[in-house]
Amino acid sequence: MNKKTYRGVIFDLDGTLLDTSEGVFASVRHTVEALGKPALDEATLRTFIGPPVKLSLIRLYGLDEDAANHATEIFRTQYKDHDLLKAEPYAGIKDLIRALRAQGCKIGVATLKREDYALTLLEHYHFTELCDSICGSDFASKMTKADVLHKCLKALELSPSEAVLIGDTSSDGKGAKEAAVDFMAVTYGFGPDTAEAWQEYAPVYTAKDTHDIGAFLGVNF
Repeated sequence: MNKKTYRGVIFDLDGTLLDTSEGVFASVRHTVEALGKPALDEATLRTFIGPPVKLSLIRLYGLDEDAANHATEIFRTQYKDHDLLKAEPYAGIKDLIRALRAQGCKIGVATLKREDYALTLLEHYHFTELCDSICGSDFASKMTKADVLHKCLKALELSPSEAVLIGDTSSDGKGAKEAAVDFMAVTYGFGPDTAEAWQEYAPVYTAKDTHDIGAFLGVNF
């Protein structure tokens, strides 16, 4: 394993720090039912983790802008009021972050989840005290992953070459490439679950769990 040292490690949220599937799936099911659409299977529900919900609804149902905005508002209301905190930290993730911080590494979070939702979630699960910067998308969800990454790098006072993004979906791989940031894929989240499936994004490493991430970054916990 070719270990590499970074000044900053930036994590995606959904599928990387927290398993948020229970809450997201519940809100998507509620939204689909409210729209009078057929129920979705779990494989399709998993595609809602990562990209903005509005884009996923447009992709699946061919909604126009007004209908997509209405559907997104249904999802947001349900998620914010009922399902946001239905999540669980991945095993070892906090110990990994503590070990990286002890090594002098800056810790960031870059997510396409709305920033207020991200802050609420991470505060509830006691991640905020472990992070130097938490950046999410704006209210209109028009930011790309690269936009959020640039925002996080600026807050951390790092250049793209000094950081690595750790994420679980293709939007993470694409965003890292566009932002000229190294990318580490994880197979325990909601995206590809083999190293071969990640090749198009040229990750510096593909990790199977949090201890595997630590091994590549040179920390033990």
